[in-house]
Amino acid sequence: MTNETGGAKQIVVSLILLAAVFLVGIIGYSIIEGYSPIDSIFMIMITISTVGYGTITELSQAGKIFTSIVILASITIVVYAVSNITAFLVEGRVNKMIRRRRILKTIEKLENHFIVIGGGDLGSTIAHEMSKRNNDVVIVEKSEERLKDLTSREGGKLIYVSGDATEEETLKSAGVEKAQGLMSWLPDDVDNIFVVLTARGMNKSMKIISKVAHRENINKLNYAGADKVIPIQEIGAHRMVTMMLNPTVIGFLDTISQSGSLQLRFEEVKVPGNFRPEGMTLEALKIPQRIGLIVIATVCDGVNKFNPSASTIVKPGDSLMVLGEHEQVEKLQSLLGGNLNVEPQENNSFIPLILEGNYLSTPVAGEFGDL
Repeated sequence: MTNETGGAKQIVVSLILLAAVFLVGIIGYSIIEGYSPIDSIFMIMITISTVGYGTITELSQAGKIFTSIVILASITIVVYAVSNITAFLVEGRVNKMIRRRRILKTIEKLENHFIVIGGGDLGSTIAHEMSKRNNDVVIVEKSEERLKDLTSREGGKLIYVSGDATEEETLKSAGVEKAQGLMSWLPDDVDNIFVVLTARGMNKSMKIISKVAHRENINKLNYAGADKVIPIQEIGAHRMVTMMLNPTVIGFLDTISQSGSLQLRFEEVKVPGNFRPEGMTLEALKIPQRIGLIVIATVCDGVNKFNPSASTIVKPGDSLMVLGEHEQVEKLQSLLGGNLNVEPQENNSFIPLILEGNYLSTPVAGEFGDL
């Protein structure tokens, strides 16, 4: 339960209790003293408000005892209600509730967005990277302090849901039914399993990726409905070994992914359905000449073809694994979408990868024009 919803519920409970005392008082005075409904209402009003008016008639012994109980109960409930309302206002819960409702309305309008479960270092980095690529991302995190820190770092632009991601209501608030993908990065494998199981039951077509801490839980996450399971510790161990034994390889990969303003990235580009049904060869597309991207591999019917030849045919539904800048990837998407008049690049920010004998083979002078 979040603080703002908890505060609102406490106020509602206080009002319900006060109404219950009011109703019990009316019924009690009607039975014990034989008052009419109007007289009973008047009696309970002056009793609860303690204004000091005299009683309608002399109270019986039972009436006096009943009135004493009503006074004690009403004072206790009124103090409880006033304290809750004061705390609700002083602690800024009203503003939090307004902000939360605004965020929930924003989420209701989202479609094909991504949900990141867990706002820790890993989850927040994933959300930040996906946002940089113009994706709508919703973070689910139950720690108020962590959300406050994330919101301040992101300049208040963060879309988040505060709550326990293992609960169905929390995932529904994050728009899981209309989401394109969900990534669960909670530290506990059991929590990740619950999240994946619940999310899969709410959205059968959504892509789900989960972190796993212990290898023996990989199959459990797969059974729960995860499409991909990432053993973070194992991947970290392999990377450390590679850095120790093959530092040049890791250095190269770090350079192309973190090269200052250049920001070269590996990207998967889907060939849209409106692409030519018969397909086109990579040679006819002239991707390096027109855009400057490096085509690392093609994916056709789930089969990866590394270093494709110039005669490789690209058809609708295929994917191209490319290396380049984000702007170049957008140009490739435009090219595949039907804009085959993209002008050749005159000053590419990097030289196409040299691989002997195939599509990315060493260019002779003038073969590819001015790259």
